[in-house]
Amino acid sequence: NQQKKSMTSRTSFDTMLVKWLLFALLLGLTESFFAASSHQHFFSVAKKKLGGQRSRFSSALHASDNSNSNEGNNDSIKAVDNISQMMGKDLLSRRDATFLAAAAVTVATTKPLEVFAEDNTRKIPFRASWSAVDGLKSSSDSNDKKAGNFVTFDMSAYKAMKEDPTRTPIFREVIRQKLASLGDDSFVLDLGTGPYALFAIIAAELGASKVYAIEADSAVAASARSVIEKSGWSDVITVLEGLSTDISLPEKVDLCVAEICGSVATEEGAFATIKDAHARFLKRPNDPSSWIPQRIQTYAAPASYTLHNLFGPPEFDWSKLNGEPVRFNCRDEGLQLLADPVLIEDFSFADVQQQSKGNSKHQEKVFIVDPRRLEQNYEPLYEEFRRGNSSPNDSARLAEQTSTSFSGIALWPRLFLGTSDDNFVINSRSYPVGDHQRSHWQTVLPIMADRPIAALKGGETISVSFDFDVPTVVKQPP
Repeated sequence: NQQKKSMTSRTSFDTMLVKWLLFALLLGLTESFFAASSHQHFFSVAKKKLGGQRSRFSSALHASDNSNSNEGNNDSIKAVDNISQMMGKDLLSRRDATFLAAAAVTVATTKPLEVFAEDNTRKIPFRASWSAVDGLKSSSDSNDKKAGNFVTFDMSAYKAMKEDPTRTPIFREVIRQKLASLGDDSFVLDLGTGPYALFAIIAAELGASKVYAIEADSAVAASARSVIEKSGWSDVITVLEGLSTDISLPEKVDLCVAEICGSVATEEGAFATIKDAHARFLKRPNDPSSWIPQRIQTYAAPASYTLHNLFGPPEFDWSKLNGEPVRFNCRDEGLQLLADPVLIEDFSFADVQQQSKGNSKHQEKVFIVDPRRLEQNYEPLYEEFRRGNSSPNDSARLAEQTSTSFSGIALWPRLFLGTSDDNFVINSRSYPVGDHQRSHWQTVLPIMADRPIAALKGGETISVSFDFDVPTVVKQPP
C-alpha cells in the first residue's frame, strides 16, 4: 500500500510538472497571458527571467526525480496546486507568475525570517536600487540604438489607460473646462499621444483650433494618424513623430496635455520632457493652468507581501531580482500596507525650470508600524490564501505571518489635474490611507531582503533614505 501511495503521488506530481512545463512553453508563444490590466509590460523580460532560471529549474526537476520522500512530493504537489489556483484567481501579478514558473517544483514550507528583538532595539538593514526601465518594456528593446532607453508600452497597456474610469473621464472634463476658459483660437499640445490619439481627439472635439500630437514610437504614431483620419479630425490634429526634445512646433500652444506619469511618478521621463516643453512650447509655461496635469506625486509606505512569505531561499532566491521591483495591480490584496503613506516625490510642471539640476534629491523618512493595520491586514490576507486553496489552518498561519512582516517600501502615483478641486485629483490608491482601488497604474514594491522582517508587533520604526536620480536627458532613464 505504501508503494502504491508513492507511485500515485509521483504520478500526480509528474502531471503537475507537465502542466508547468507547458506553462513555461506558453511564455515563449503568447503575449496575451501577460496583457491583463496593467500599465507596464513584462513579456520580454518574463522570457529573459525564465531563461535565466533554467539551471535552477533543471536542478529542481532533477532533485524531485530522485526524491524518496513522499512528504516532500506531497508538499510540492500542494505548492504547485496552490500556485495554479492563485493564478486562476488573479492573485499573482505577471512578474510573480514568471518566477513561480521556475520555482513551481519547490516545497512551499515556511522559511526562517528575520525577527525584531522583543525590546525592538535590534536594527536590520535593507536596501533596493533600480532603473526606471528595469523589468519594463523599453525603447532599448528595439533595433534602433539611437532611440535611447525609456519606458514604452504595448497595445494592451494603452487600452488599459484609455479604459481606466478613474483617469480618462477626469482628463476629458479638465480639458473641457480649460478650453472653455481659453475661448476661440486655442492651441493644444498632446505630449505622448499614444495609438488612439485619445486626448488630442478629445481636445479637437471640445473646440481646440489646432492640436499638435507628439509620439516617439513610429508604429504608435502611425496608429494615431489612422485613428485621427477615421475620426475626421485630420484638418485639426497634426501628428509629429519623434522625441519631443527633437521636435519644433510651428507656434506656441496655450495648453499642454502630458499624461506621462509612471507608477513611480517620474519614471517615464516626465522631468526631462516637461523641462524641454516648458522652455520651448508654451505661451505661458509658468502658469499652472497651462498644464494637464499640473502636478504629479509619488507616495510610499512599508508593505507586506504574500509570496515573499510563502517562498524563500535556497529554493527561491529573491536576490535574483537584483533590485527590480514587483509591480502589483492596485487592487491586489496580496500586498498590504503597514503604516500611513508619506509623500516622497512632488513635481510641479509649471515650476520645472526652478530645478535646474534635475529632480535629484535625497530624503529621509520615518515610518512607525501601525498595530491597527497589522490587525486589519489579517483578514484580507487570510482570504487571499484561502482563494489560493490553502487549508483554513495553513491560511491562518500564513496570514498571521504575512500581516506582521515587512517586505519592502511600496510606491504609487497621484496626479493633480487642476489646482485645488479634489474632483480633479487622480489617486491610484485611495488617499490618504492608501487602500486598494481600481487603477491602470500599478503599485511598485522593491523586495528589500531575501526574507521578510517578521514578528512585528506595532510601534517599530522603519527609517528609509530615498534617493531619486531623475536626469534632464530624455534618452537616459531615471
